[in-house]
Amino acid sequence: MRPAVGISLGDRYRLTRRIAVGGMGEVWVADDGYLGRDVAVKVLREEYTGHEDFLKRLRTEARNSAALSHPNIAQMYDYGEQDGAGFLVMELVLGEPLADLLEREPVIAPRHLLPILSATARGLHHAHLAKVVHRDVKPGNILLEHNTRAVKITDFGVSLAANQATMTATGMVMGTAQYLSPEQAVGQPATPASDLYALGIVAYEATAGRRPFTGSTPVDIAVAHVNSAVPPLPTTVHPGLVDVIMRLLAKDPGRRPASGEALANELDALAHEIAEDPLGARSRAARRAARTGKPAPVRHARPDDAQGRTDTPSDVPAAPRQRTRPDPVPTRPPTAPESPRDTPPPPRSYPARRDLRSTSMHRPTPPQGTRSRSDLHRPDDPPARRASTTTGQRLGPLGRFSWPLLALLGLLVVLAVASVVSGLLGGSDGDDGASGALTAATTRIGVMSQASTVPDSGMMLPEPSPLLGAATTEKDV
Repeated sequence: MRPAVGISLGDRYRLTRRIAVGGMGEVWVADDGYLGRDVAVKVLREEYTGHEDFLKRLRTEARNSAALSHPNIAQMYDYGEQDGAGFLVMELVLGEPLADLLEREPVIAPRHLLPILSATARGLHHAHLAKVVHRDVKPGNILLEHNTRAVKITDFGVSLAANQATMTATGMVMGTAQYLSPEQAVGQPATPASDLYALGIVAYEATAGRRPFTGSTPVDIAVAHVNSAVPPLPTTVHPGLVDVIMRLLAKDPGRRPASGEALANELDALAHEIAEDPLGARSRAARRAARTGKPAPVRHARPDDAQGRTDTPSDVPAAPRQRTRPDPVPTRPPTAPESPRDTPPPPRSYPARRDLRSTSMHRPTPPQGTRSRSDLHRPDDPPARRASTTTGQRLGPLGRFSWPLLALLGLLVVLAVASVVSGLLGGSDGDDGASGALTAATTRIGVMSQASTVPDSGMMLPEPSPLLGAATTEKDV
């Protein structure tokens, strides 16, 4: 029989649309004419119609699923056969498989992933208590409801029950290679620990964004599960989650969690721990303490610390707080102020003023109790030079003279040079000319010196000396 829209199965379930295609059958949405509800119907594929081995497997899936009733397992409603094709009637889950979510988000945040893993572990534990091993745990068989985000395990097509007759040929392995446990890969029977190993592969894939073991063929992947070490997870993954995943992927089934319920409880506790400590600082400290043999320091949060910082470890005495500056000594007994405005401000302390008379402007004042460089009286130290208050330039050894006097000295030098040059050009009268010019220059300098020393009080300067006029007249004749 070929499934199609409008076909009625068992005179009750009318197929409306196909939602998935598996290795053994097709999943359709059907209308239950008796109860007036939508259900999911798994119909054997057309090429397997009339094939007794596949019919046996479908009957076994229906029998194993009907024995399970758990909120995290898709409920089995009915089973029937029509025209050589069998069909299963199951609970319709309005959602999507975890595989579709991983296609959109290769890495799922722990706050979303851990509840999915915990619910799946509880559903597997219920099946294990009923002596049913799923043997094909993978993202495609974990359904997520849209509204409630409830988790439903589906597709017990290759499940194994305790009283089930063997339907696997010698050397044949049931399951998906990417999620196959090492004991299944070497031909050993699947156990509840095998389902937990497959769930560990799902957790690794959702945490790292890739599967731990890959290969070009299913045989290469199965060999990698047996012989290859688990690649390390990214360093950004919480240490507690890393520890759980690595124990789930242990090669030895005895080193994996004892049961699905124990795993679910551990995942729930880990979810609370990650919510309080997202970076895993406490877990890393505990693992470091276990490795070194020293107890991990217990840190207590300060009550007035709004940023969540921690105080010093309880096993280490707290060092006294050092004050950066001494407290000012009060000048009068403190009194309770009537209001915040009446509180006097604390006195300010200022650095000591430098003595510019004993030190230069570019040298800092030495601290009290030490000897400055000027106090050492070293003979090789150059004398300090003062700077001009106008230009800021250093005056050198001529700084003791004023600017007008320096100008007069320059004028004297010019006149002297001019007198000597004119004497050389004047011939024999050079001596008298030179002496007369020198006398006149000296007299003028004396007069200007007297003028420079007389204050600006409106006094008249004295007339030139008669001798100067006589000398000048004689020189002109």
